Amino acid sequence: MRADPKSPAVAGEKLGVWYADRLVGHIERKSASVLDIDFSYDPAWMAANDSFPVSIRMPLAVQHHEPATVYPWFLNLLPEGRTLEMVGAILHVHEADVFAILQEMGGDVAGALEIRKLNEPASARKPRHRRLTEAELAEAIKRLPERPLLVGEDGIHMSVAGAQEKLPVVRYSDGGIGLALDGAPSTHILKPRNSKFRAAVENEAFCLRLAAAVKLPAAEVSMHSAAGVDYLLVKRYDRIIENGAVRRLHQEDFCQATGFPPSLKYEWNAQIQRQGPGLKACLDALNLTSRAAANKIRFMDYMLFSVLCGNVDAHAKNYSLLIQSGAAVTMAPLYDVMNGDIYENVTRNLAMRIAGKQRSGHIYARHWDRFAEDNGLSKTQVRRRVAELTTAVLKAVPGVVEELEKSNMPSPAYKEIAGYVTTYCKSVLSNLKSDPIEEDEADDEPNATPAP
Repeated sequence: MRADPKSPAVAGEKLGVWYADRLVGHIERKSASVLDIDFSYDPAWMAANDSFPVSIRMPLAVQHHEPATVYPWFLNLLPEGRTLEMVGAILHVHEADVFAILQEMGGDVAGALEIRKLNEPASARKPRHRRLTEAELAEAIKRLPERPLLVGEDGIHMSVAGAQEKLPVVRYSDGGIGLALDGAPSTHILKPRNSKFRAAVENEAFCLRLAAAVKLPAAEVSMHSAAGVDYLLVKRYDRIIENGAVRRLHQEDFCQATGFPPSLKYEWNAQIQRQGPGLKACLDALNLTSRAAANKIRFMDYMLFSVLCGNVDAHAKNYSLLIQSGAAVTMAPLYDVMNGDIYENVTRNLAMRIAGKQRSGHIYARHWDRFAEDNGLSKTQVRRRVAELTTAVLKAVPGVVEELEKSNMPSPAYKEIAGYVTTYCKSVLSNLKSDPIEEDEADDEPNATPAP
């Protein structure tokens, strides 16, 4: 479903990129091609003591950044695939026209930036929140399949990446839910129950609660129902409450940090036969951060936790960085973690190979050593951390099952997922102590279905 642009791209058009009421820089069309957009920092932003870069790939020391870097970075702020096509059709612009879509949807995006017409003051849209009744919330959720993010409705100027149905919302102190309108910041991401993947709400809740139980930074989640419509509510780690107001924090995902478009988020993108970022590319990107060693260890923790959970969909967009003033960069909390084993016809291959291996059962001590060598890490430290975290996860599983079975959404899925996680943990610990000489059997599934 491709729509014709409502007006042709015009060279010289500009969009302002703002942090609160401060101009960070501008996006400019360089030609009639929708791909040909660049970004320039505002000199005052570059000179400010509390400024931060838009991306580790767009340092403040360089004012002007070219389309090859800029276009994929801003494209990664938008939904993906069929969802983006639908957004384009509703807005009457081509789905590849990032500039035009962000002009309509850039009021509340991942990270700290707001994107709007350069000469449009923040007050022009009068940011506000609108509380929804339970019935209104249920109806809004039901509209998402045909109107992603409620795009085109009055006051809706927000975007969130990904292919799943989801909706940025604000959660009030009394637990009520509302919409963030005209550029107001949202505080949570609402993810409705997925009809294609059973127990998706319970699955993600289990995995992220398990991460928290082993002291990994993880997005806070809770399960809810509105007029019989179940959903997961994920607290945004890129939003904080200060003096009763919502403040945005800046972030970028690892597709943005490595320079890939969302269509190449997997290490190998089978449908288009093209390579995307693997573990080496992601860890190399961390060399651009001031705390590279600590960030690499944290990234390894997240990667290992995904292996233990059977989270085969841990692609580059499912890891992110928080970017603070002074270019201080740290790993963002874990998010979007789900077990794939409970679904039929979903690959058991990991999204990113570990020392050439895609199956956790095929990863032995020598592979962890090779991973350490490839990424400038200590072999001893990597082996120790694999053992420590795996043991911690194994011990924490029963308590998380017990907690969620007593929750407002009990489900047999918790024990089912726990069984797979336990098996993975025992396998990883066993393989860490052995190193068979024989080559492992082939572990590719070229026609496998990606996980949710």
